[in-house]
Amino acid sequence: MSGRKPRRPRWQPTADTMALALHHAAKPARADVDQVLRAVTVAAKALREGVATELQWSILAGSLDVSLAIERQGIVRGLQEHLASAARAMQSIYDRAHAGPVWRPTALHYYELDAVQTFVELHAYQVRQLSRAEFLKAIDSAANQIRATGGQVTLAHTHELERMAA
Repeated sequence: MSGRKPRRPRWQPTADTMALALHHAAKPARADVDQVLRAVTVAAKALREGVATELQWSILAGSLDVSLAIERQGIVRGLQEHLASAARAMQSIYDRAHAGPVWRPTALHYYELDAVQTFVELHAYQVRQLSRAEFLKAIDSAANQIRATGGQVTLAHTHELERMAA
């Protein structure tokens, strides 16, 4: 008889393992998704009307980063060129609004209107295809990508997002 102890498995199953897996694999409620997307829609409307604040621009830019992270994950594919077009439009809007020392809302050119509206529709489609875990992974991936390029990330945890994740 050897003096070796039997190997202990690293993973200890719990009684709720299956429930936890099903929870993360489930899609969030439609009402919760609509509440999360409402901020994006309101920001796009303000941008379209030429009265957007810098915060509203940053909400759209952050959502664009999340959309690009979803594209990189491979869950919803084939939107890269549309998202790149929206990113170029958002950058030109930012450059015009910051031409002076302070943020000044600016009117949008036709191609920018089209790119932003297309982005909002595609982002809503993407988010509706994701499970809870995939959505949270996309947010984390976008935040890490921004930090890696030297940007600053501010995550706004709303009750809707918390409910969607829970």
